Amino acid sequence: MNKQTLQFALLCMVAACAVTRAVAQSRVTVKVPFDFSISDRTFPAGQYSISAYHDRLTVQDSVGKPVFIGMANQISGRRVGPTGMVIFHCYDARCFLSEFWTPVAENGRQLLPSHQETALAGHKRETEFALLDQNPQH
Repeated sequence: MNKQTLQFALLCMVAACAVTRAVAQSRVTVKVPFDFSISDRTFPAGQYSISAYHDRLTVQDSVGKPVFIGMANQISGRRVGPTGMVIFHCYDARCFLSEFWTPVAENGRQLLPSHQETALAGHKRETEFALLDQNPQH
């Protein structure tokens, strides 16, 4: 193998490792202590992993099974520090997954409010609830 081919192969391996690391760090794992809703579907309290790829948000249960895949808009304006963060909007006892932030990206992802959340927001006071990544070094 000539020197240029070897250098190119090494460069490709380094780039692949960097991409793998960035993708791995774009996942946030949280233990949600309450039932919550996403797009008119309700999920029980428990451990969930949330990840985003472009505008697609994926939520997986504790065994890695995808329980939700949907579109999310890019947002900015929060600082999450060294851990990722998941934001819920709660109205009395009803909570809705709203935002997803990773420590490796400047921008987060925001789900559009469901019909149920929009109806509750019209006449109930919203409380924002943030959960930090349980394992920030995936």
